[in-house]
Amino acid sequence: MSFNWCFIGTGQIAKKVAKELVTNPGHTIVSVFNRTKAKAEAFAKRYNSTVYESALEAINDPRVDGVYIATTNETHFSFCKLCLENHKPVLCEKPITGNSKELEELIKLSKETNTYLKEAMWTWFNPVANKVKEWIKEERIGKILSVDCIFNMPIFGYNKAKGRYISPSRYGGALLDLGVYPVRYVYELFGKPKSIKSKGKLYNGIDLFNDSIFEYDGFNAHVSSQINALVGEHCIIKGEKGIIKVPLFHMTSKAVLKTKGHKEIFKDKEKKFARQFRVNAEFIKGEQPNTLVSLDSSLDVMKIMDEIRKQIGVIFPCD
Repeated sequence: MSFNWCFIGTGQIAKKVAKELVTNPGHTIVSVFNRTKAKAEAFAKRYNSTVYESALEAINDPRVDGVYIATTNETHFSFCKLCLENHKPVLCEKPITGNSKELEELIKLSKETNTYLKEAMWTWFNPVANKVKEWIKEERIGKILSVDCIFNMPIFGYNKAKGRYISPSRYGGALLDLGVYPVRYVYELFGKPKSIKSKGKLYNGIDLFNDSIFEYDGFNAHVSSQINALVGEHCIIKGEKGIIKVPLFHMTSKAVLKTKGHKEIFKDKEKKFARQFRVNAEFIKGEQPNTLVSLDSSLDVMKIMDEIRKQIGVIFPCD
């Protein structure tokens, strides 16, 4: 398949993504915009892309089949809106917006313009997470007893003076940068919780730490993220018949299911970003049904995170 991408934003995530994206046969990056032009030019030189003075010019390059937004959290809404208003399919990095109100507006615009919109939640475009979902649906470990899903990284220590991670105006904090992954993971497996109880530790108006209990029928899920802690990431699902463990769940290539006398390991080695872009290109071109990471699921997750922020006292300008 031939597919031409526009990149809005050329930071670290864009660089990682681009390196894998171009391993997909026929996928190219044809246009680029970044607020700092010199960074856009350095990025574009590597991929033989055209640099534009504005995002509007970049997305309206006639060669562009789809736009990837890899800018900071507070800009996602405006860039997505620009793409939809110009009828350009858009794949936007997580979190797709700052709150559910912004996403509701984008979903409405996507329907009105009949233009593709999707959140780049790479975990759920890949087989490992979907195999875990299959195991749960098939009741391979029986009745669920407990879930523990955490994602911690010492971002605060590394970036304390850098601004965006500790800025409410830039939608900083643990929840939107890291917590979106465990919240999404538990939601994808078990749906919307019956109730949410959250606590957190704030600094400069953002959450360094958030810790939630999601109540479901018959069990609770512990969901937590921190940017001021040592690295820690796992999803552990305990059932009456066994246990499912997913280390490094947001990016893993392996999940393990254990029951009495049986151990099953599911592995997938395909490059995660490459697959995400290949699958989205197929969705956009209509080559396979658009079944993964629905806008409804992204909206449900944004509403859950809105509630967590409300309970712990984090307020963004979009609220």
